[in-house]
Amino acid sequence: MGLWICFNWQGMIFEPLAYHAEEFCYTHGIPHFVLKPLWSCPTCMSSFWGLVFYLLLGHQYLSIAEMLTVIPVTAFINKLFCIFLNKNTDEGCG
Repeated sequence: MGLWICFNWQGMIFEPLAYHAEEFCYTHGIPHFVLKPLWSCPTCMSSFWGLVFYLLLGHQYLSIAEMLTVIPVTAFINKLFCIFLNKNTDEGCG
């Protein structure tokens, strides 16, 4: 969730990078669903980045069955954060 905030909230550190990357994708015809797991959808990001970190670090600590449990739980928690952010902040959650 923190990574999503760094890319999507105004004034955050990666916001200019996300803006330019989205502009590049739209001008080159790359569909929006490609951007969702990278930075624009916190629920989608949990499966993509969870798998990336699992492949880089987690296979020493978690089995595949555990990882298949962790990813949906993380997506659910991110969805709850989105509901909270939409109700309580001006920035909201995409």
